[in-house]
Amino acid sequence: MNVVRNICVAAMVLGLGACASTPRSLNDNLIVPGERVGDVKLGMTLFELFAAKGNPRKTTPIPNTRATTYFYDGLTVAADDNVYWIIADDPSYRTDVGVGPGAEQILARGAYGKPKCVVTQDDVTLYGYGDIYFDVDNVSGKVKDVGIQRDSQACDG
Repeated sequence: MNVVRNICVAAMVLGLGACASTPRSLNDNLIVPGERVGDVKLGMTLFELFAAKGNPRKTTPIPNTRATTYFYDGLTVAADDNVYWIIADDPSYRTDVGVGPGAEQILARGAYGKPKCVVTQDDVTLYGYGDIYFDVDNVSGKVKDVGIQRDSQACDG
């Protein structure tokens, strides 16, 4: 009887251990519309951005605002006190349906449907969907970059 009880206790301990898992890593290069790109999240503080990504390669103040653009390898981040948009231009960043830099325009449009707005300037067309947008190279038909915001103003001019 002791053997059966010990086996049951061991099975319960192993079962409970299987339920406990480590938090999912955000360093997964996943683009989540309106939320994050990899480990950079909308709304994170400048301190949190620095802790996640380190020193940017370059910074540029955004004219007539309190905001700055921070350039990292593969990412461009805009923030005042908090991150408010993120642009991925590295093909390793993708949405859960595979849309990212280098993807075919037809995949992106097929995945997200009818855009809220379309703006063509020179060689690029922007397709805006609210919390995500992507720029497409008009010659190659491929996505150049993918941007996220809580509520995109990409088509506001």
